Amino acid sequence: MEGKSVEVKATESLLESLIKMLGRSNQRVDELYHRVIQLEMYIHESRDSNERNTEGLRTFS
Repeated sequence: MEGKSVEVKATESLLESLIKMLGRSNQRVDELYHRVIQLEMYIHESRDSNERNTEGLRTFS
């Protein structure tokens, strides 16, 4: 009966470790998602700024 108790404890420990790993992985995915959103916003703002600058050059040319 002791052998089963050790197996159960080992299984619980493994499951606990997997849950922690999954939590960290989800956190990293969330952080990456936010960074991608920031990058998309930066690209969009840069494109708008460049278009405004280009339009100004066309007007004066």
